[in-house]
Amino acid sequence: MEENMKVNVLEGNRDLTSTANATVALQSAIDRCNQHGGGQVIIPEGRYIIDSLILKSNVDLHLESGAELIGSGDEERYQHRPGPFELIKNETPISGLIYADGQENIAITGSGTIDGNYEKFILPNQQDEVHLKFYKYPRPMMVYFENCRNVLIQGVTLQNSPFWTVHLVGDLNTEISHLTINNEVRMPNTDGIDVDRSKNTYIHDCQIHTGDDAICPKCTEETSEYGDCENLTVTNCHIVTQSSAVKFGSSSFGNFNNCIFRHLTVRDTNRGLAFQLRDPGSARNIIFEDIDIATKHYSKEWWGSGEPIYITILPRDTNTQLADAEISHVVFRNVKCCAENGILLAGYRDGAIKDVCFDHVTLDLQRPLGQEVEYDLRPDDHNGKIKRPLKAINDLSHSQYSVNDCDFD
Repeated sequence: MEENMKVNVLEGNRDLTSTANATVALQSAIDRCNQHGGGQVIIPEGRYIIDSLILKSNVDLHLESGAELIGSGDEERYQHRPGPFELIKNETPISGLIYADGQENIAITGSGTIDGNYEKFILPNQQDEVHLKFYKYPRPMMVYFENCRNVLIQGVTLQNSPFWTVHLVGDLNTEISHLTINNEVRMPNTDGIDVDRSKNTYIHDCQIHTGDDAICPKCTEETSEYGDCENLTVTNCHIVTQSSAVKFGSSSFGNFNNCIFRHLTVRDTNRGLAFQLRDPGSARNIIFEDIDIATKHYSKEWWGSGEPIYITILPRDTNTQLADAEISHVVFRNVKCCAENGILLAGYRDGAIKDVCFDHVTLDLQRPLGQEVEYDLRPDDHNGKIKRPLKAINDLSHSQYSVNDCDFD
């Protein structure tokens, strides 16, 4: 990214942090930087209340240590994208606190903080609730980048998100590095990073502590113009969440191809590595390697039942036509699990899950074999859960699956 210009937002705005809202001044600095060919917009130490900032080509929004952007919580003043959202039938628009559409060479960098101010979007008096109740769905995303090219998010902390934290829609060539996400764990829908039909995405050296899915490849229905989700690499990340650490889906209206997850530490999650495909898309050529997982079951409101590995491809509802959708060519290598539940594979037809290899996968099961446990299949056309006794499987010689030097304790 070129750094032709450096704009310090306090220049000429000495009282900026004491004003009610800093949006106009900060947006003016971004616009001016973009108009002069690009560079850095530097936000120095201080607290700045904003509605939305629209990031533009060749601009690096740089937050210095002690700098904090805080969402105002006035969603009517946020930047909106028209609906539908997730499903064609959902006509609702969505909004973002930091927003970009069709831009290139954009960045959010530094060691400062962006705060989504989630408390503005929840009902009052919920001190003891394990799953917070909110006013509406969806709520603002903290970072929403659509159809952008050459994106960098590096070093900053994103916290207190009211909804999805980072949503990448149809983006090309994105790097997310040394990012810290720290959300209220009781807040639903606070996905860490949603990679929605984006290509060439590299996520590494991140800390994610959130309530909902931490890293979530998606293919939402309304974004079909961007094709499949491809070439995602995730390495060296530490994840804590009350939902899934990694989850493909549940929006799977496109395909997931060529994804690699290496050197992840997963702690206190409701589900570890998950395929939750519920629409006509497939997942192929996925590798999980050198991963340490510890799962436990949370409350019934959170999807999941403590499964360390969860491989499912099922119809979303009675109208879903999956055609030839499949999960295939998936490798789990050197994966260590400590869990309250077993590994689940569930497909809508024979052969829907095939060519899955478990190579040096260990499971330290925290419940006795034979005990009946619950598996969570939501969302599916029966909209529910199933109960099965825990079994030890020593031989998966069936042609669809293989076990190489695995140890199931």
